Amino acid sequence: MNKQKTDNLKKAADWVMEQHIRRNTFCSVPENYGVETIEDAYIVQESLIEGWEKTLGPVVGYKLALTSAPIQKLVGLDHPCIGRLYKSQIQYGNKCVNISEFSHLGLEFELAVRVGSDMPKTSVEWTSENVKEYIDSVSAAFELIDDRYADYRDLQVNSLISDNSWFAGAVLAEESKEWRKLDFQNLMVKKTINNSIETSTTGAALGNPFNSVAWIANFLNKQGRLLKAGELLMTGSTFATMFPNIGDKLSYEVDCIGTIELEVFK
Repeated sequence: MNKQKTDNLKKAADWVMEQHIRRNTFCSVPENYGVETIEDAYIVQESLIEGWEKTLGPVVGYKLALTSAPIQKLVGLDHPCIGRLYKSQIQYGNKCVNISEFSHLGLEFELAVRVGSDMPKTSVEWTSENVKEYIDSVSAAFELIDDRYADYRDLQVNSLISDNSWFAGAVLAEESKEWRKLDFQNLMVKKTINNSIETSTTGAALGNPFNSVAWIANFLNKQGRLLKAGELLMTGSTFATMFPNIGDKLSYEVDCIGTIELEVFK
């Protein structure tokens, strides 16, 4: 990559950071920065790390975004994408969330996975089965996203990736180590929003949340990197993104794993 291209992508990262500081409505990265491919977009995402670590703390894991076929079709992809998790954005236990801290808060209902030991680069692709020996614990979790009132009718995937796939935080229940005999294709999950209850299965996220783990591991391996012990993975939502209102009370239960609760205030 030539110096001009490199400089432009660094300027694109600076532009994204400024958008967040100003809390501007989400829009596509301007064409003059030359974010023309997904590879370019990941360079922008990575270029944000140095600046964001100063305020958000170190990167502690990854999220998987665009795990459903409809949203992939909307942005013209046939696969998911990743974002980075930063230490200060991870919370534990039932929480009250201040909606005014976000431009447009969205909630997703997920299984969080904790890596137990380094997952080495391998010539054999990772699968939902062979990743499991490297996993320590799992937990019910809310992912917090901030789409900054994006227009989904004109959503460009390169700009989404450049913007760290909209990750804005996670709230985790107690982590469970008793998960190895469970069927994660069909494990029941339940969300409760105020008095409204809806059920699904963990398989609603890419067929199996461990498919998400494998996808992230393979993606990193292709870039010469690997998943490391202690890292946290958000594996995709089992329900459509929900945009809460002030006063909403929510809970998310993963059968045999645990329950996490959240209340929204201003």
